Amino acid sequence: MKNMARVKKESFKIYKIISVIAIIIAVIALAQPYFSKVDIRTPLLPIEELSTQGYTKIDVKVSTSGNVGVVVIEGGCYQLTATTEVSQVESIASGQEGKVGFRPMTHDLFKDVLESLNIDVVMVKIVDIQNNTYIGRLILKQGDKVVSLDSRPSDGIAVAVRVHAPIYMKDELLKTQGKYVC
Repeated sequence: MKNMARVKKESFKIYKIISVIAIIIAVIALAQPYFSKVDIRTPLLPIEELSTQGYTKIDVKVSTSGNVGVVVIEGGCYQLTATTEVSQVESIASGQEGKVGFRPMTHDLFKDVLESLNIDVVMVKIVDIQNNTYIGRLILKQGDKVVSLDSRPSDGIAVAVRVHAPIYMKDELLKTQGKYVC
């Protein structure tokens, strides 16, 4: 019985990984027309998407507590703690440490795809919170074309740490959701 449960758990993990890879490939395929048609002189993005005014550059630390991933965000004089999946914090930690396993993880694959298409990660922004869920934007640039994609902040952070892109959080979120630590 235990063996059957373990097989089901492993099958679910494989299914989850395949699903994430399929989503990444679909996002890249869907974003490609934007890169080929959008000219920054007639921007697809409102200027505020590229601006960091009203945002604070943040540092990210990750850990686990039991079967919960913990993300600690620090910026300015504020600190904010959020939870996510353990696999997300493991991926962020691997990216921060520059570790790539024998087989690439999903965020490593995404980084490699972006690099092979000459797409730069401009920045990651954490822009809002809705229903206790943080909302992020992954800002990408290819040549003189720029797009902003909806992203889970943990995914955006996992990619950003791999390519050494800056990560920003809206000041208002830091102040309302975080605690003053200075």
